[in-house]
Amino acid sequence: MSRSPEKDPELPSLLEQISTHWPLISDPLQFVLRYAPAVRRYLAALIKNPPDAEDVAQNFLLRMMQQPFREGQVRSGRFRDYLKGALRHAALTHFRRARPLHGISADLDQLIAPQVESAAEAAWIAEWRQCLLQRAWDALEQHQRQAPAGQAFTVLRLAAAFPNEDSTALAARVAAHTGQPLRPDAFRKQLSRARRHFAEFLVEAIRQTLQVPGPQEILQELSDLGILSYVRDFLPQGLRTPSR
Repeated sequence: MSRSPEKDPELPSLLEQISTHWPLISDPLQFVLRYAPAVRRYLAALIKNPPDAEDVAQNFLLRMMQQPFREGQVRSGRFRDYLKGALRHAALTHFRRARPLHGISADLDQLIAPQVESAAEAAWIAEWRQCLLQRAWDALEQHQRQAPAGQAFTVLRLAAAFPNEDSTALAARVAAHTGQPLRPDAFRKQLSRARRHFAEFLVEAIRQTLQVPGPQEILQELSDLGILSYVRDFLPQGLRTPSR
């Protein structure tokens, strides 16, 4: 059973802190909910009992507008680190509440084995990356709806789904999907534009998660998430760096 959160009126809510420290986020509640899959996967990696992990996840998502998080709990310019710190706090609270039943007396760093912590971190990064990529795909799909003359989403999706096919085969797939003929050279041009658009949308999604969304910070986040090598050549001009 989820507990009702206790609210301290002197402390800002998680959503209020998001608005303060990440001003590019216009709707904090919807923004956090986009990353609910990462929330659930990270907690499931820390809390091995699935019902308990889901209960903590639901409680966390429910409390976002009410439960305060003190400024000192997380000190980072990256939203994902801030959110991860809040989730670790939620997991620690769960373990402490279970202490009378299970004899738990240590802090979170001692409650979980190093391999569990490592697995949780890997799960967090993987799911966060997936959430960001999905946001870029969604934005590209919306772009295609608003510019129906182009097929950016369709072209890039098919290229990603069939990476071993050449432009002739992929152009034929797009033509079959849309009912409109498409030459291989036209496909290649659309694919190049689609990749640039996707990279732009991905950068915008990342910018919203950084307190200081400068070029170096964006590139570092792309690198830390294991995405940079895939989009380096299609980034906006100010973000392009030589391949290593």
